[in-house]
Amino acid sequence: MTFEKNFTTYDKNAIVQKKVAANLVEYIKNDISLSKAMNKVIELGCGTGIFTREFLSKNNPRYLILNDFFDVEKYLSDLDYNEFIQGDIESLTFPKADMIISSSAFQWVNSFEKLIDNISQSSDNLAFSLYTKGNLKEIDEHFNISLNYLANNEINQILKKRFRDINFMKETVILEFNSPLEALRHLKNTGVTGFQKTSISKIRSFASCTLTYEISYFICKA
Repeated sequence: MTFEKNFTTYDKNAIVQKKVAANLVEYIKNDISLSKAMNKVIELGCGTGIFTREFLSKNNPRYLILNDFFDVEKYLSDLDYNEFIQGDIESLTFPKADMIISSSAFQWVNSFEKLIDNISQSSDNLAFSLYTKGNLKEIDEHFNISLNYLANNEINQILKKRFRDINFMKETVILEFNSPLEALRHLKNTGVTGFQKTSISKIRSFASCTLTYEISYFICKA
């Protein structure tokens, strides 16, 4: 993962991540019961604050805790939050919260089940988005480089062990580029690939001008 090396170019190139952030905020907004869970909110994997900004534009949590694996506080200086916790979301112990939120982050974890177990100890309400099986299929098919994306049925099975009420929706976003090189440059600038593990000849032979994103959104209640 090269994400931390690309923070300076991330926001400009995070086209899909911005769309996903806006969609997740709208999904949360449409669930009336979650409007009562805004006293204490924790965001996991906040990154440069793309989702945080979108969330705060529509919500006013009384106490907001932000978390990321990396020290990203300098990118969050314009945001109104109360506390930042740096660390791995699979092993951190989080304080009790009314709701935990996260956008475009959970696909990075080693064990989704361990993460959900951890989250369920902290809050009865969870709203998140993540990328699912088939995401960036063009990259996987050509380079054989991919995260271990879960299918929606696998995600639901894990969530059902800890949450009683689960709602989800999914979407496919296809980005089109003028050239294969432009598509690869887009991914490099968001830091979500492992191209350092491949050869120059493999990069030059990449022929796709499209990138396919598979995204799912979940709202879970205990």
